[in-house]
Parts: sequence; C-alpha cells; structure tokens
Amino acid sequence: MSLSPETDVDDADYKNGWQQINKLISQGKSWSGNEPNCMFVNIGGGEFADASAISGLDFKDDGRSAVPYDYDLDGDLDLVITNRTAPRVRVMQNQLNSRNNYLQLKLVGSTNLDAIGARVEVYLNDTPHTVLTQTRRAGSGYQAQASAWMHFGLGANRMSKIVVKWPDGSTQTFGSDRIAVDDSRQRYVVTQGHQQLVPHQVTPLPKHGAPIHAKYVPEPMPFGRIVLPHAIPMPTLSVIMAEGREVTMFGTGRFGALSTSQTKATLLNLWSETCAPCIEELAGITEHQQQFIDANVIPIALNVNSDKTPPNFTAPTAQATASCIAILDIMQRTIMRRDIALPTPSSFLIDARGNLVAIYLGAVDIEVLLGDLELLIMTDEQRMAAAVPFKGRWFNDAPKPSLVPLEFAFTKRDLRETAREFQTGYIYLQMARAFTETKRIELALQYFGLAAEAGPYFFEAFSGLGYAKQLNGDNQGAISAYETALTIRPNDQAVVTNLEKARAALAD
Repeated sequence: MSLSPETDVDDADYKNGWQQINKLISQGKSWSGNEPNCMFVNIGGGEFADASAISGLDFKDDGRSAVPYDYDLDGDLDLVITNRTAPRVRVMQNQLNSRNNYLQLKLVGSTNLDAIGARVEVYLNDTPHTVLTQTRRAGSGYQAQASAWMHFGLGANRMSKIVVKWPDGSTQTFGSDRIAVDDSRQRYVVTQGHQQLVPHQVTPLPKHGAPIHAKYVPEPMPFGRIVLPHAIPMPTLSVIMAEGREVTMFGTGRFGALSTSQTKATLLNLWSETCAPCIEELAGITEHQQQFIDANVIPIALNVNSDKTPPNFTAPTAQATASCIAILDIMQRTIMRRDIALPTPSSFLIDARGNLVAIYLGAVDIEVLLGDLELLIMTDEQRMAAAVPFKGRWFNDAPKPSLVPLEFAFTKRDLRETAREFQTGYIYLQMARAFTETKRIELALQYFGLAAEAGPYFFEAFSGLGYAKQLNGDNQGAISAYETALTIRPNDQAVVTNLEKARAALAD
C-alpha cells in the first residue's frame, strides 16, 4: 500500500484516489491482499517458527488485530481476532490440556481507575529469581482493546512476590505472606493503597465444540442471509407476465395502505434457467409449497434472462424487467453498503404491507427460509433482535431507520422516479391517496397532513387535503386547503373547479 504524499498534490486528485480505494473496498477487495493470518512461535535465540497451519489460525481474513484473552476463564489464553471483512470477530478457544500455573491480576487505581501505565513485576520462586514484567496499556493492536486482566504464565513455578508500580509513582509489594497458599492458579484484584490481594472466584465456562486441528478448514457460507433490523418499503417494480403483459408490484406507501388482512406476503426469487442452484432452490420451494400457503406467503419466480418458467414450479412466475433487476440490485448494494452485483439466485422476503424484511444472496437453504417466515409476523423489537447474529443487550438506544441512503443511491443513478419513493413526504402522500380511494377519510386527512408537514410535495398534499375534507363535508376546511394549494400552483384547473364547488356548497 502506498503512503500518503509528503509533498503538495492537487486536492481533487488526492480525494479521487481515496474514493477509488473505498470503491475497491466496497467491492470486497482487501487492504492486505487476502493473505492468510500468520502465527509464529518464539523458539528462543531470536528465532521464530511458523505455526500458522497447525494452530488453525491461518484464515484468509482481512485481519486487523489479535488480542489474547482468557475467554472461558480456565487459565489459558484464548484469542479474539478482528477483521475488516466478515466475520468481523472470531473467538478462538485454546483447548490445550495444560496444568501449568498462572497468575491473573486486575488493577484498580485510585484516580486512574484502569491503572493505565502501571507496571507489574512478578518474581518467581526459582533460582535465580525470574522476573515477569508487564505494563498495563490502553490498547492492544490496531483498533483493539485488551482485557483489563493481566495474564502471567508461570510454567511449573510459583510466585515469591508481586511488585506493582502505580502510574502516580507509588509502589506496592505483596510478599509471600499476602499470597494464598495455593497460589499456582490464581486471579486477584489489586486495589491501589489496599494491603490485601483479593481473590477473584470464577466459574469457568463449560468446554464445547470440536478441537481445532491442523487440517481445520472453515466452512464457506453457502449464501448471504441479511435480516433487516427495520423493514424497508418496496418501491414499484415492473415484471412481464407469461402473456407478455407488463405489470407493476408494490409501491411505497400505497401498497401498505391498500393491504388488508387477506393480503399475502411475498418471496421474490431471481433465477435463471442456466443456473443449477436456482433450479434446485425452486424445487425445494415447490416441495414445501404447503408451508408457504400456511404462512400466507406467495413465492414468485422472476427469470432474469428470458420468459422461460421453472420446471414443475407451481407458484406464480414472471420475467424481471431490466429496471426491476436494477432496482433490486441498487437496494442490496445500498443496504449492504457494498459494490458487488446481485448474484443469481437471490431472494427478497417481503411482508404483507410491502416491506422488505430479509435478503438472501445466493442459494438459500430451504429450512432456513422456512424458519425465517416467522420474521413476517414479528414486532419491530423482535425483528431487531432477530437481525443480530447473537444475543446481547443495547447500551444505547437502538438505531433509527432512515430511507435517505436509498433516495440518494437512486438519485445518483438517475432513477428519480424510484428515488422519490423513498422520500417520507411521498410515502405519506401515496398512503393518503390510497385511503381516499377506499373512503377511509379520517386516515386520508391524517396522512395528507403529514405529507404537508414533511414536503416537498406541498401542492399535492394541500390539494389532496382539500378533496378529502370536501368528501367529509368540511367545505370550509376544503376551501382553506385549496386556496393554499393555489398559492403554490395558481392555474391548476382541477383545484380551481373543486374550490368553486366547495364555495357553492358552503353558500347553499
């Protein structure tokens, strides 16, 4: 990797260089060339042996840091590896069956509570005394933080004393009279100014999983499964039916407003007749058709190449238009924040209100897909939890959803009609129009009002608000809304006509 320039360069060229680098990164390229991770063993005399393969650590990750940490509290150090690429974190459990002695200390300072900068010397009872030394540091590698517990491997030895040199210059010594008799495998909390080492009792985690060995090869992910923490409304998509008729599906706002208790969820599956995994995946969907019916889900097979239909496929089929494929591709690139083309097959799980809840890039296991049908009936909180790969708790408020990145992405690609479908004001406007059509006037009034607040479709919002008020018998309110609309677009004949009707009705 080249270094930053040491002399003045054109600012635009420099920024463009970084943009190109970031583009490569978003395409899955590696900063370090996807080199396998390396592990070297210190064999003494200034020499190291390459133990990468036998350790099982030679993953082809774009690695960043490797932090030793006694994850299972059994006295030996495990390893936490962070990567720029997925998986972002690997926890490698040390399963070496060793009875060597160890000491683990956690320092608590008086003002510097984490005791950053403290120096610990552990004297062993061998002859001459071996001294093990460590300094408490804030970081450990690139963008990594080590555990607050300092680990000392003692081999077969025991301790004779511990010396702690605190960051403020004071020193404390803990001799054999302060150390427990069974000091071979101990964890202590050391508090500055206190004269006692406080034993820290732990319950080690149970051993689990197969041991790592020399021939260990991580299983490749057969597909990418992305559960969205916040459902995203689907924009209008066009497809071509078997008879050559072009139809549209979804549409932000309007589709959700028109949905009923009988509206079904959808699984869009993009496939090609030249794609063997596609045929196998569609065969699995056909085989489990009844489970989709029971879950009120309609699978739709969209051919990305031709008008051919899948063999023996009993669910609806169509041909995806070029614009349909482009829209779905842009959506997955934006959601995933990567610049890699949509693979075939790919699937999109969409709930009954037209909201995208999950994306599957590549051939999805049918059992995984059937299990994910539960996502369609989850609450927002449940789906948020399901989107996280492991259990945990939020330290801050959960992130809020935003459609701005999608609006920007479609605008950048000059798909302005699709871009506006991700504007909040447009979604409210479409919902209000749908509620008006179905004579749910109170909801129509509510959403026309929201559209007027959000903008930028102020004329459409106020003209629609006037029409809804007029239908509701509120002619005075309709007149006020129509007059506001005409200040924005003075010569709109439809609004002028409706305004005259409202004035006449009020006069009667």
